[in-house]
Amino acid sequence: MPPARRRGPAPRHSALVGDLVTALALPADPAADDLARWTRNLDVLSDVAGAGGRERVRKAVLANPSLLAADLELWHTFFVAGFGLPPDSFAKLAADCPALLTHGDVWTAGCSMLFFKSMGWRNKDIAQRIIGYYPQLLLLDRCRDIDPVVRFLERLDCRGDNLRLLVWEYPRIFDKDYRRHVRKFQYLGVYGLSLQAKAVVAAEAEADGGDSASPPARGGTSPVAPEWI
Repeated sequence: MPPARRRGPAPRHSALVGDLVTALALPADPAADDLARWTRNLDVLSDVAGAGGRERVRKAVLANPSLLAADLELWHTFFVAGFGLPPDSFAKLAADCPALLTHGDVWTAGCSMLFFKSMGWRNKDIAQRIIGYYPQLLLLDRCRDIDPVVRFLERLDCRGDNLRLLVWEYPRIFDKDYRRHVRKFQYLGVYGLSLQAKAVVAAEAEADGGDSASPPARGGTSPVAPEWI
């Protein structure tokens, strides 16, 4: 009995796979599992590509080859089927912030989204502003990267409505340079922050003694905050 033939890519992707294999110097005869994963991911990207279709998918993968290895079905289920993100917005996310889909995880992203909801953000606000403009924030671990900044701000009397306003107007406060941003807001006297030296020194000393050691929510599941945030 002759050996079973390995199933090739879906007909609508065969030419695209051939182009990608050549352009990216991928194995000409990929393993069955790899080929199946590539095909599933191309299915997802094609489904959300809209106008431009095949060429839009080709450009996205050529710019970010790691998309072929990601679990795009899981992310599509999370964002589009579960959260209600429009398909075209998912396509934009894949092009603008592939690191979220290739190095992030849905648990960490979901915890970050829940934080913004706790600050009064609606789903459409998260879709338009966070996923649309600051998707890298969904790579941040809630316990390690977000909560220490919130505690630091609260010790400087930025809490309640002031805290919610700061997060609304400047969601990028949650990056590695958050203290520099806070000093700028203290100088401007906004969000309940001021240049009261004693409060600043006391808060920074306390933060140095504890916040940096905050454990992650789920060990090993969240990537380190990227340098480009």
